[in-house]
Amino acid sequence: MKRKLMYILLSMMMVLGVAIPASGYAKADAASDASNRALIWLKAQQDATTGYAFEGLVDSFEDFWGPNNPKQIVYTYDQAVAAIALIVKGERARAEKVLNKMRDIQDPSGFWLNSYWWNNGAGEEIRKHVGPVVWMAMAAMAYEKQYNDTRYRPMALKALDWSLLYKKANGSIAGGWSAWSNSDEPWSSTEHNIDIYRVLQYYASVDASKATAYNGAAAGVKNFLDNYVWDDSVKRFKGGWKNDTNLIDPKIPLDVNPWGVLALGLTGTRNYGASLAYVENAAGNPGTLANPRYKQTLTYNDAGNTLTGYDFDWTDQVLPAYDDNGNQIGSTGADVWFEGSAFMSLAYYMQGNLSKADAINTEIIKKQGTSGASLGGIPYSLKGTSNSYWVMAQQNCVSSTGWLILSLHRFNPFTGQYLSGGNNPGDTTAPTAPTNVAVTSKTDTAVSLSWSPSTDNTGVTGYIVSRGATQLSVTGTSATVTGLTAGTAYTFTVKAMDAAGNLSSASNAVTVTTNTSGSGGDHVTADFTAGVTKLSASEASIYITPVTSALYVDVHYKINGGAQLNYRMTNSSGTWKQTVSSLSTGSSIEYWFTYEKSGPQYDSPHYTYVQ
Repeated sequence: MKRKLMYILLSMMMVLGVAIPASGYAKADAASDASNRALIWLKAQQDATTGYAFEGLVDSFEDFWGPNNPKQIVYTYDQAVAAIALIVKGERARAEKVLNKMRDIQDPSGFWLNSYWWNNGAGEEIRKHVGPVVWMAMAAMAYEKQYNDTRYRPMALKALDWSLLYKKANGSIAGGWSAWSNSDEPWSSTEHNIDIYRVLQYYASVDASKATAYNGAAAGVKNFLDNYVWDDSVKRFKGGWKNDTNLIDPKIPLDVNPWGVLALGLTGTRNYGASLAYVENAAGNPGTLANPRYKQTLTYNDAGNTLTGYDFDWTDQVLPAYDDNGNQIGSTGADVWFEGSAFMSLAYYMQGNLSKADAINTEIIKKQGTSGASLGGIPYSLKGTSNSYWVMAQQNCVSSTGWLILSLHRFNPFTGQYLSGGNNPGDTTAPTAPTNVAVTSKTDTAVSLSWSPSTDNTGVTGYIVSRGATQLSVTGTSATVTGLTAGTAYTFTVKAMDAAGNLSSASNAVTVTTNTSGSGGDHVTADFTAGVTKLSASEASIYITPVTSALYVDVHYKINGGAQLNYRMTNSSGTWKQTVSSLSTGSSIEYWFTYEKSGPQYDSPHYTYVQ
């Protein structure tokens, strides 16, 4: 009741021309007005949970879907969007309320349920989906970047660690778990993998303990997005991958394309920016899966006025829609999905098409609530059709209202940064190419590389080591590539990457042949190349070839951790050797050298060989 009275008061003040404080509704231009109204609505939705089990979270939908029919539910994804929107609006305390409560209710293993009833604490949608969980990590990232405060990082790391439990052999992260089937979800959605890519990269760059695992997972996700679900024939993403059948999901929802641009950039391995043109120009009449249509111009009021926006779905045919179990879930048809339209606006802004971005926002604002409990809210959809996954609500909701704020303020949640000026704004400068790529050691199945660091205008966040189409992401200036074949030549190059996803040109290429099976591997330094060669089942030869001819080299070694043995090595044409006997399969030799170089004597690092 108090909330409704507040809305009525605000509405009367607007009609009478009474000034409203800056904390509510102040600036004169339409975009600022719309943003401030949206904030009023989000605040009221948050205040509605006061005194209940989930106090501090933001009620996902306006209270009443019909007379005496409250929908009191908080979706995990919505809490992330609300927290980021509140951060963008400078409402740090309110954003912390959301993040604190989500931290409190996070399962110890790292997940959240997809949604919760906020008035009694019972879970509404008993699913643990990777996408919403990752969005909460994304909200923690936005908070950390905007306030230089890491208090929510442990929460984010737990969420990411849980998500990586669903990593698949193709590099993708699968959907999660569902209580409805009491099993893991059999699909890897394009959307969820777009969600996790930049978040993994960010936390890999700030937490050394996670760098290897997160960068490796991010590289796998990128490979999945580029090579499994990107359709290069028409330049757009498909909906996902069915892990149970190894088939592509034939559905082509809108969101994966603007989200792909926001997360991956306009260009890269694929021409991601071209997906916006695909969405814009898909003009099936009628729209079908084979010949989609996303852009719709529809009436939005009793006067017959129209607005133009984008639908979640690809069809404007009015047909029954069914879930995976064959149950009818409403009907398809032409609709405007306001949240998705905001995605398109922000992606167009990133592309540099400012007029298009602004025009889309103007269309969304046509349906913004102007009075009462609806003041500032944006509906989820215009017509309430089924999008072939679920029936879209027509009520004002957090996701659409929060995304309008992000779009109006040009904030990219996938990077936790503001965009500026269009033309892939923010950071468009690629790092310099790595130099001096060299092999530092090799075995029959692995090669270790090092290189000189790259420079960048904002900072290098990592490197990508390429061997043909195979990539390995690392944060430092060295890497060990494993899983190779003995006696095989491989060529490696390295590229540097910054936080905006800009890639440098490739480094110099280095070609190396792995050792034949049973050799001990080469250790290459500025002074020498050393290693061990297997001579027989019971013998091996330790060798070292100094770069500068040595007057002597002594070898020291222990077999299976036993007593240290010391020998002056035998010189054979510049390579010094020592045979070790009485070995068996699995014997371990720890060895190192004392060598002369132009007078002074030096000790080498310790190395290990297994027979």
